[in-house]
Amino acid sequence: MTAFVIPNAILVTTRQAKYQFASFLARDTTFDVLYNVWRIARPDNVGLSGEQLLTGPAGAVTAASTPDAVPVDGGTLPKVTKCLCGTPNHPAHYKEVALETVIPGTPETIYNLMFTSGFIKEFLVKDQKLMDLQMSDWTPTVSGSKLLTRSMSYIKPLYSTVGPSKTKCEIIDEVLHADSAQCMTLLTTTRTPDVPSGGVFAVKTLTCVTWASTVSSRVSVTTEVEWSGRSFIRSIIERSCIDGQRTHHVALEKAMRAYIQAHQSEFLPEGVDASAITPAEPSLIANKPSAPSAEKEPSEERAEGTGRGLQWAYDTLEGAYKVGSASAAGAIELLGDAWRSSTLTTVLYFVIVLLVISNIWTLKRVGKSEERGRRAERVRQDEHERWLQGVMTGLLGEAAYSGSNALPFSRGLAQQQQSQSQPQAVSCPPSTGDWQTDLEDLKGTLDAVEDRLHVIREQIAEAEGTAGAASSTPLSELD
Repeated sequence: MTAFVIPNAILVTTRQAKYQFASFLARDTTFDVLYNVWRIARPDNVGLSGEQLLTGPAGAVTAASTPDAVPVDGGTLPKVTKCLCGTPNHPAHYKEVALETVIPGTPETIYNLMFTSGFIKEFLVKDQKLMDLQMSDWTPTVSGSKLLTRSMSYIKPLYSTVGPSKTKCEIIDEVLHADSAQCMTLLTTTRTPDVPSGGVFAVKTLTCVTWASTVSSRVSVTTEVEWSGRSFIRSIIERSCIDGQRTHHVALEKAMRAYIQAHQSEFLPEGVDASAITPAEPSLIANKPSAPSAEKEPSEERAEGTGRGLQWAYDTLEGAYKVGSASAAGAIELLGDAWRSSTLTTVLYFVIVLLVISNIWTLKRVGKSEERGRRAERVRQDEHERWLQGVMTGLLGEAAYSGSNALPFSRGLAQQQQSQSQPQAVSCPPSTGDWQTDLEDLKGTLDAVEDRLHVIREQIAEAEGTAGAASSTPLSELD
């Protein structure tokens, strides 16, 4: 049972009995050695079917027998096979090809080398310079299933001149098909939440390992960026992710070939040279694009800069909205919890505090409204005073002008009566600075002007009567 808790045990099952060995310091390496010795001793049992898989160390698979094989001298070996991708219940290959090659070894050994052995951990840490590598154990996708899954995370350094210098990668590996007699298929989902738009895309990578010959396997890796939201730098992200996948798998292939060359007995029958296994023919590498150019056009660089700026603004606004929403939701939840757990006295205190806050807010608003009203009233009073002063000045000027023209006409007709009844001259009183006093003075001045006008009208009437009487007297009477 220690194999399910501490990875330090190996169980060997024969037709007669079972043998369990525990307390291994390097269980994976020991298992690989035992398996290779068993394979060399029993070459007729190299292949296996899906129903004959046994769970090895950390997701590795071991073989028991071979149902589908081609007869050769001294035993049977599997034939050339194809993967099940694109058939019902199996995903199709992605449109971008990250790796297509032929490597010495069986699909089973190549799969273990790429995903379950100590080699892959050493490659990720030493060759790829990954930091803080954390890898879980392989567990069944569902209870009782032979298909396994695991999660992994690490910090990956970035060498781009723009953007962060490193980012966290979160990876999930899922075994979709495990049949070393036909193919091994694994789906990898990679997420980078710390990069711009990292929450709306994931990199999907499909790895298929099939038989290419009796002593080699074909490794086909396709990839694609899957989107769950919008991004202003979508083209930049897709190009960077695809180029990163190709660079990673090219380095992985080189390291795998070096490891196989140094450990040929684990992957090839005796007498077969690993260097004789050539990579995949160019005709089999479909949709493989040419290497990207080292230099970029100025217009492309400007477009990338603009896209990064827009994406930064969008991510900033989106992050602020999410933080605000989360804060508001948290506050509402806290208030709801407090309300549900509060007593009647607490509720009354809460209502009193709410009313006090409401009254303070209302008083501030009313005070501001009253101040605005007082300012408006002072403005209206100032305008009224200016208007009264203007009216007063105009009336006084008009009165002075009318009086100066009427006096010569009346003086020529009745000088004595005019001198007796002529009122005092009207003068404009000086301003005292108080608009009410000025208004009273203005009223007195207007009354004086009206008296003066009344006298002028009487004098004009008397003058007209005297002139009329003179014109109607006969000339004999005048003599």
